[in-house]
Parts: sequence; C-alpha cells; structure tokens
Amino acid sequence: MRKQPAPRVISEADIALTRVIKELKELRERVESLEREAFPFGQVATFPSPKDVRLGRKPRLETEELLTRRMRLTTWLEQNWPRLSIAMRKAEHSNNPSVAIVELIAAKRDGISGVFQPPFYDSPENFIDALGGFLTSGRFHGNPRTLAAAMAGLPEMSWKRSFDICSAHPYTTGHALQAYRDYMKRKFPDRLKELDKVRTEEGVRMVLARSRTHDPLFLHLKENPGKVKEWLEFGKP
Repeated sequence: MRKQPAPRVISEADIALTRVIKELKELRERVESLEREAFPFGQVATFPSPKDVRLGRKPRLETEELLTRRMRLTTWLEQNWPRLSIAMRKAEHSNNPSVAIVELIAAKRDGISGVFQPPFYDSPENFIDALGGFLTSGRFHGNPRTLAAAMAGLPEMSWKRSFDICSAHPYTTGHALQAYRDYMKRKFPDRLKELDKVRTEEGVRMVLARSRTHDPLFLHLKENPGKVKEWLEFGKP
C-alpha cells in the first residue's frame, strides 16, 4: 500500500511571507488610489531618469555580492577550521580534493553550520575541480581566508577571478576564536610552541613580549594575556 504524503507544515516563514504579500497588495492599491487623485484626467507623471547608469553587460556577480559571500564563507570556515585545516592540507599535499570535500560536508552536519552561504557551501561536491585547482595553485598557504576568497565567486566566475577580485579588496575583520591557533602556527610558530609550554598569565606575557610586530591578532593577544591559553584551546581539533 502506497504511503500517503506527509501533510505540509506551515512554517513561520510561510506565514510571514503571506503577510508581506498582503501588505504589498494593500500598498499597491493605495498608491494607485493616490495617483488617481493626483492625476484625475489621466496625466502621466514624469520622473527624472536615473543617473550614472552603467552601459554594457551587467556582470553575473556584482563585486559587493562577491565580498559579502566571502565574508560569510570566511566566518564559517574559521569557525570549523580546527577540523577543516587538517583535511585541506591533506588534500593539498595528496592532490586529492575529495578528502577536503568529505570533511566540508561533515562540518556542515556535525560542526557549526552556516547561514546565507554561497553555493560552494551548499554543494562543495559540485566544485571539486575548482577546489583542487586552487589547493594546488600555491595560493592557499593553509589560510581559510584565501580559500574563501577563491570559492566565494563560484559558479558565476572562476576561482582565479574570484580570488583576484577579493585580493583587491582585503578582508580585515577579526578572526574567529577557532582560527587563532592555526593563525599563530602559520605566522608565529615559535611563539605558539612557547605559549603551549607556559602555565601562567605572566609566562604568556613574557612570551608575547619577545615579538615586536604590528600584527592585529598578535597585538590582541598581548592585550589579553589572561585569555590567551583559553583562546588557543578553541583551535585544537
């Protein structure tokens, strides 16, 4: 006996959408009423034409939208970077992007999920060739932000084009806590080894004082020596 399809559950989003449609309809009717009052004899209202209209083909993905995608993808990657970084490096060294794809899918299911993410997040398996090309291009450097820059524009543009445009607009927002440890491993490996050995806040302060740098994240750690050990723990797989 064939199973009957489950009844569709009306979500809050469905209810909100119905309300918006109703309000738009009422607003449209009100505008038409005001137009009839303002132009009782059928005159046509004239409005100035919009200025600064760009000519030529419209790009398939506006730069603003690309940068928004990069921001959202960067946040998600960094929040899951303790597990993703291992898979990405394995894929890079083995020239086998499927290793990374499996972990990307697992991170969505078992890790911190993302919202309003670009197509690469939704279906990474559809972009395995692009991911493989990027990981073996020498531009990855184990950095989740370069990965986000390359993948954010897919499928509307190539990963190279996406990477180039994003590189021309540096992303300077602070890092997610889960990415602190990997960042220190890439940028200040000696200091990270020393930080792992010390046990006190004073010890942390002494280690960080050994490096003179204007690096924003390193300075952030210097300003919060009492929290450094805890923050670095977030980055462990």
